[in-house]
Amino acid sequence: MCYINIRKFVSILDYFSFSILMDLYILRDYVGLYAPIILFVLSLFLLRNMRLYLQFFVSGFILNNVLNIILKLAIKEPRPSKDQKAIEVGVVNGARICFDKFGMPSGHAQNCGYCLSFITMTLNNPFITCLYVLISVISLFQRYLYNNHTILQLITGFIIGVGLGYLTYIIGNKYLKGNIKMKMDDNAPL
Repeated sequence: MCYINIRKFVSILDYFSFSILMDLYILRDYVGLYAPIILFVLSLFLLRNMRLYLQFFVSGFILNNVLNIILKLAIKEPRPSKDQKAIEVGVVNGARICFDKFGMPSGHAQNCGYCLSFITMTLNNPFITCLYVLISVISLFQRYLYNNHTILQLITGFIIGVGLGYLTYIIGNKYLKGNIKMKMDDNAPL
């Protein structure tokens, strides 16, 4: 007869479930931290056969980052830190760039919103849109969880990114279609 020690079995289960849970936390942290890079590289791959859309995407992404820096320097709203001295020391020692001490708007949220809106409008694929939404939500959650941004900073950044992504798509789409005009009626019978 086979005897199983229930306590030992439960402790093994607890170990594996804890290990899996910790792996999920680590995955959340890395996906959240590197979400803009993940979405940018994935977008480059998805747009690889659409050369003009790719050019508009990259140009808009660069403009999005420049706009983020300009807004951070103009608004100058600090990050929600319990230790503002640590941020100042990071700026002085080169660990953070001068505009990086400001949190409004969130650069991660703005880049995620930009990639999400541009790719959604360009590809119109529900699976890819859901993937981009999932990665964006993970990034926003991670930025809030680690006290890098307030909810308002995240929402503002995301809205600016979505707006700029949509605007870039509209301009790119208009450029691709050219100047379309109505054809003169030739009075043909219906």
